[in-house]
Amino acid sequence: MSGYIFFILIKMVNKVYKVTSTKELKVGSKHNQILMSIVVCMPILAYGTAMGWISPNKALLMGESSPSDGPLSEEDVSWMASIMFIFAPIAVFIYGVAADKFGRKNALLCASVPISLGWGIKLMCTHPIALIGARALIGFGSGGGFVVCPLYVKEISEDSIRGMTGTFVIFSQTVGNLVVFVLGDLLPFNTVLWILLAIPLVHFCILLRLPETPSFLVKCGKNEETAKVLGWLRSLPPDDKTISEEVDRLIIEQTTSELKFSPRLLFSDKTAVKAFWVALIVNLTREFCGCIAVLVYASHIFAEAGKDPDTSIALSPNKQSILLAAVQIFGSFLACQLVDRAGRKPLLAVTSVVAGFSMCLLGVWFYLQSVGVFMPGWVPIVALCACIFADASGLQPLPFVIMTEMFNFQLRGTVATLIMAISLGTDFALLKLFSPLNAWIGYHSTFWVFSFICLSNVFYLIFCVPETKMRSLEDIYSDLEGKKRKKEEKVVETNHV
Repeated sequence: MSGYIFFILIKMVNKVYKVTSTKELKVGSKHNQILMSIVVCMPILAYGTAMGWISPNKALLMGESSPSDGPLSEEDVSWMASIMFIFAPIAVFIYGVAADKFGRKNALLCASVPISLGWGIKLMCTHPIALIGARALIGFGSGGGFVVCPLYVKEISEDSIRGMTGTFVIFSQTVGNLVVFVLGDLLPFNTVLWILLAIPLVHFCILLRLPETPSFLVKCGKNEETAKVLGWLRSLPPDDKTISEEVDRLIIEQTTSELKFSPRLLFSDKTAVKAFWVALIVNLTREFCGCIAVLVYASHIFAEAGKDPDTSIALSPNKQSILLAAVQIFGSFLACQLVDRAGRKPLLAVTSVVAGFSMCLLGVWFYLQSVGVFMPGWVPIVALCACIFADASGLQPLPFVIMTEMFNFQLRGTVATLIMAISLGTDFALLKLFSPLNAWIGYHSTFWVFSFICLSNVFYLIFCVPETKMRSLEDIYSDLEGKKRKKEEKVVETNHV
């Protein structure tokens, strides 16, 4: 079945510069853009599998039947969980420069190489140092994917579907979590590794047949090739009027507002600096809400919760992790539907409240377990599902939306690179400290800390974060400066500034 799907994908991308029937394609189609966006996001899918890989394998790696030379220690596992987030911030800057200098396609091809090497090393050697080094390589490639994939998807998608294709990045990560949880529960250790190795290899092979983005082709002065690529993406002839207009628009965009990584330009504007701190704090709150730690250590948390036979849970820890990943995907779908209806602040505030109370309930459950008070075994399942749902439907995607809407086209790339690097570095610290923190203050106190951060975020959102939905950049910055502007009859959506 997978071979057949691969054949179909190759067959479709082989037609990059061919138009089969003018009569058939004049109306145009978005199918090629959607297909290409899915393929492009496969490194993020690989990142999702790597992030969730520890959860179904931790018990095996630390047990007597470990595939390594001996059982891994808690310290080994904490380094495996966190090492990805040391090298990912470094990759953010390297791949950001490479994408501008050598092209989006070449940079993305290079992202799949370290990911493939990482899974290959895990297959060849399961010594703790080898496993940690392998995850460092995967983290480096994934960090590059997080920079280049959104850029690639944005530049191949037309405005009418850009919001939808933009959600493929986060959605690919959630699918990766679910895939690795299911595979880890059903298949042997090495079989899972072979499948996970195949993902970046398939991506590399398919991407070889895909074109460069139209924006980069225009930057290289290849206007004729740009028209051919746009014609294939829009399912229209290269000489169609709309294609010619889009090429002209890209040429103007390149000459008037070329993207450059320029922190100096960002920090020279006081209001932009305020906006940067708001965007950074909102993003860091998502990192410290505890959802990433829950996903990485899901099976271990459920195993700890099920130690008492009087509170045994019907599902195994791995199957409960699968349930979490399924809830996460559902939350991602819901976010796509609500983000443009409910507004950014209300949805983010509500999901912060849900996550905060869920973490608090989980802390209460662990505390009562530690003092010998009975509570039903379904409580941690419900609490974790509610927390992961809140994360996927608001806490995870909305900080990225707010970040892009608070800055103009020229600063967006600089801000995204800086915040992504800081956020990934924060993930490293959180995952490295999660196990020692639990041993020091207990699971209950750790989850109460996460709960406090989530609930504190609600007050920060209410008093410090401006609403960005359907508002001009001038209105948003007026809020940051404490000024009130008269409502205009029409406002420009910030995404188009």
